[in-house]
Amino acid sequence: MTFNIRWDNPNDGVDGWDLRKDWVSDVITESGAEIIGLQEALLHQIAHLDSSSAGFDWIGVGRDDGKTQGELSPILFDTTKWTVLEWDTRWLSSTPDSVGVAGWDAALPRIATIATLQHVKTQFELRVINTHFDHRGETARLESAKLIRDWALEGNKPVLVLGDFNFKQHEPPYAALTDTVADRFLRDAGTGDTTSTFKGFDALKPVSGARIDYVLSAGHQGPDQNGQYATYSVIESIRSDRFVSDHLPVLSTLRY
Repeated sequence: MTFNIRWDNPNDGVDGWDLRKDWVSDVITESGAEIIGLQEALLHQIAHLDSSSAGFDWIGVGRDDGKTQGELSPILFDTTKWTVLEWDTRWLSSTPDSVGVAGWDAALPRIATIATLQHVKTQFELRVINTHFDHRGETARLESAKLIRDWALEGNKPVLVLGDFNFKQHEPPYAALTDTVADRFLRDAGTGDTTSTFKGFDALKPVSGARIDYVLSAGHQGPDQNGQYATYSVIESIRSDRFVSDHLPVLSTLRY
């Protein structure tokens, strides 16, 4: 699952984090997801979800200092199903090892958390990347897509890529990630789905958003008897006419 949980903005009023945090935890727990990429997560937000989601652990660092400061793009995982073999964080810029750098025309520093997870029962290894692309920089989004594709496909492992990408399906960064002309490419679990994943908080008056949160993969099995590579759903969790976050979580089941 990929889930932009909205940073703890003190100006969010009725949609403030303290009023949503247990709800966000419920969505995560009830989803049944084993691997979850969060975006816009501050350290104390992750700490709450970690403490309230039994059986989960997480990896990630803050984008500002490579430690605790700024938003994280953490990977949460079910410890009864997965262990971490290795992981690191890279900055979406021309110098990925330079901490806190905003690449190209990006408004803010952006990062990717990259891990190799191993399935406890089968020893199957999966490369997992979670990221959050810049909301303003068009060049930054395209160049970031090229980086993510290269990082995802290095090592020739099965891959899962999660994120809030801030681009639409018809835009160049999407093509850079999913172009099937290439020898290896990332497949969109929701190909053809046009359901908006960004709607704001008001369920009665949702903003005219777009599908900008994606689950991508490579190295998975072929289609099942129904021609599907994956199940895919956008979760519209609503209470008191409000959405759980301004982004809707996206849930997929992939067969590797």
